[in-house]
Amino acid sequence: MGARYREMEIKTATPEMVIVKLYEGALRFIRTAKHHQESGQIAGRAAAIAKALAIVNELQHSLNFREGGEIARNLDALYFFVTDRLLEANVRGTAQPLDEAAGVLSTLNEAWVEISKRSRDGAETDPEAADLADATERARALGR
Repeated sequence: MGARYREMEIKTATPEMVIVKLYEGALRFIRTAKHHQESGQIAGRAAAIAKALAIVNELQHSLNFREGGEIARNLDALYFFVTDRLLEANVRGTAQPLDEAAGVLSTLNEAWVEISKRSRDGAETDPEAADLADATERARALGR
């Protein structure tokens, strides 16, 4: 996929799809970090983790606590956990924290994919909040 195509895809994407793309990007960088870890490429691992961290940081800083309430607070805690796991993976050079971070982000990504589909189809927003609340609870369970 060319850079111009990706740029156009982002410009025309719904806010929900942008979030999905961010999750997918973070997950891709975590997979890359794990691959570099397994092949002993420490610099590559560190670079991939830094990119995943940048995405998670952006997601965390975009939270609206006033409108998002408890869901935003839960997401903030999950993003903090993911950040902690990524930093741990970078410092210790082990794969388990990468797997833990990917598990949380995968669960959240699944919820946002569903929310995006409903939004695109013009469905009500209340089920979206329920899906996200359910996903945050599942992700929190993974983080324990």
